Amino acid sequence: MSKIVILILVLTLHFQSFSQKFYLGESVNPTTKNYRLVGISSQTNVSTYQYIGVLTDKYFYGRQIGDIIVGVKEGKIVTTIYNLIPEINDVGVPEAIIELIQKSLPFPLANKNGVYGVNIDNTSISVSRTNNALTLKKDRIMIFTSVKQSLLTQ
Repeated sequence: MSKIVILILVLTLHFQSFSQKFYLGESVNPTTKNYRLVGISSQTNVSTYQYIGVLTDKYFYGRQIGDIIVGVKEGKIVTTIYNLIPEINDVGVPEAIIELIQKSLPFPLANKNGVYGVNIDNTSISVSRTNNALTLKKDRIMIFTSVKQSLLTQ
């Protein structure tokens, strides 16, 4: 349990100093004008919202933020997605971003086919260069944090 608290504290402090503030476990009321409903999972009952409010910071890990997506279940944030706009010369996920993220984690990120990730207790973190529904069909560097899937289906 203490590992979870340490991880959330580390991620909270790191995210707090570099971007709009969304944290796993935080209460949120996405019914305001700052959120747009993207969809609801029939499997987990997680509602996914795009944050359309004013960003307090425009950059995250040295790249411009394209979109922020949050998953909400029972009024708590259970997933966060920061979609970063790649620079022209970026190939895959830039090493500089991986190094910055790695500094805030107690365990090393694994790399499998260009997708970096780690599972720590009940939290999953992944970083990838992606173009899919989670990036709103745009080429993005996606930083994804989530409560483990098994907890979401309870």
